[in-house]
Amino acid sequence: MVALLAFACAKAQDDHVVTDPNYRIKKQARCPKLLVDLSTGINNNGGLLGAGLDYHFISDVSVHGGIGLLSTWGTKFYGGIKCHLRPCHTGWAFGGGYSYSTGIPEYSARFQTVNGTDEVVTLRYLPQSNVFAAGYRSWYVGHNRNRITLQLGYSISMTSRKYEQLSGTQLSKLGSSVAKFGSPGGFIAAFIFSLGT
Repeated sequence: MVALLAFACAKAQDDHVVTDPNYRIKKQARCPKLLVDLSTGINNNGGLLGAGLDYHFISDVSVHGGIGLLSTWGTKFYGGIKCHLRPCHTGWAFGGGYSYSTGIPEYSARFQTVNGTDEVVTLRYLPQSNVFAAGYRSWYVGHNRNRITLQLGYSISMTSRKYEQLSGTQLSKLGSSVAKFGSPGGFIAAFIFSLGT
């Protein structure tokens, strides 16, 4: 592990220099190794509003992770890896990772029950684990090290139970579907703005 970390740290010290004049940052400027991400989207890794870090420890590979500041299923954490197809981390990248949502201890709302009426019931949204795969398309903006990224992918839930009912009449099939609607998983479409450091 020490040798692996030493190798990664040594590679991280390498200069990433822009040589392609098509890049939107000054020619010969160093490419950022660490970016601070703000993201939003549908099934976004960081929920409805997320913050994270993207660290480029090797020229064409980066690790990223963060937290969902606003999510439909409690606090959301994620981590993953990306492989970039162009130097300086622009253009296309592909990767995957893991996300974990903490759930919501107690949530009361009106849902359709087996009685055929809408009634107030109390649910506990259970923690959810997901794995995801995605493609990323990035562009530098302005003459600084900032970047925008579009992400498209798919997230697969590793947890079968979504909730447990704490009180009230049993939910109908429709009520249960509505209760599960905001659970993590499915098609990913996200927008990421990154501040280069």
